[in-house]
Amino acid sequence: MTAVTDKLWGTRTYTEGANLQKPRKVPLRVEPKSFFALERTFLSWMGMAVTLGGVSSALVGFSAGSPTEQGQLISSTTIDIVIMICAPLSIVIMLYALFTYEWRVWFLRKKQMGFFDDRVGPSTVAALVLITLLIIFSIAFVDFIY
Repeated sequence: MTAVTDKLWGTRTYTEGANLQKPRKVPLRVEPKSFFALERTFLSWMGMAVTLGGVSSALVGFSAGSPTEQGQLISSTTIDIVIMICAPLSIVIMLYALFTYEWRVWFLRKKQMGFFDDRVGPSTVAALVLITLLIIFSIAFVDFIY
């Protein structure tokens, strides 16, 4: 099981041939630019999540102020569904960014040899965003047609 988690998340709890390697006499030096790059990555993920949350919050404000009229292109129910999809997705992206940031900082502080790349997270977030946009487009299109 640990070999599978090492493949997915790079935890390095199980490494083939680890007992054959000589221990380091000089600990690894972690460059400050590694921490700065890590913070930039965290802030870019948070920027995307805040933008998505801001859009859903703006939709809340705009939908609450307009009464239901016959001439609207999209109903208020559709706007509410879009809000209920975008706001949780924004929170999920924020939690993912925080988890990944803390996980990588832990690796850097421990000066542990490990994989710093995440093979599952970005693909999952991209798939969630794609599915969300497809759902929003489908609902808005059906609402516009009928």
